[in-house]
Amino acid sequence: MEHGTEMQGKKLEIVKYAFDRFSESGFHATAMEAALAGSGISKRTLYKYFSSKEDLIQAVLKLYSEGVVHELFDPVAHMSDPREQIVEFFDVRKNPGRMLTRGCLGARAAQEYAGKHQGVVELGIAASSRGETKFFELCKRAGFQKPQRLAKQLNLILQGALALSHASGETSAFLLAKETASALLEGAPLVKFKQNGGAAR
Repeated sequence: MEHGTEMQGKKLEIVKYAFDRFSESGFHATAMEAALAGSGISKRTLYKYFSSKEDLIQAVLKLYSEGVVHELFDPVAHMSDPREQIVEFFDVRKNPGRMLTRGCLGARAAQEYAGKHQGVVELGIAASSRGETKFFELCKRAGFQKPQRLAKQLNLILQGALALSHASGETSAFLLAKETASALLEGAPLVKFKQNGGAAR
């Protein structure tokens, strides 16, 4: 997760390291100090920037939210056809890193902190919706009639593939996800245009 953020210096170093620990072991299973174990960062430095574990988790979720769209969509950003971008997005060969087998960190946070910390839950939900936002942008560019609904369906496919890949440790679920996404787009109606060039109502 290397993309731009408002955080800098030691604070950003802490958040990046904690991101990996939380991704590997979950939030509740990883104590605040354990999130920095092996990093060489002192407990005093950790608490200088974060007064509680929840503060650290929220910073991790903000970093994840900023980076997840880049990590997942940048490999297909060069494609001019938005529909092709959507389908090829699910091709695991485009993203050979560990991101796909880590699951959605936002969804995990929302699940683990449901009823316990509303701030973490809200940031988790927002992070898990970033893919949907990008899908909406692509579906709108492609001229689909109901881009928002289609984006929600595509994000559901994505979340399912991420969850299965995280559970199994491998990415075969994305092969079926790609087929499912392709079939969904194939049957989705496009906006109809009048002869004068305006969209039909």
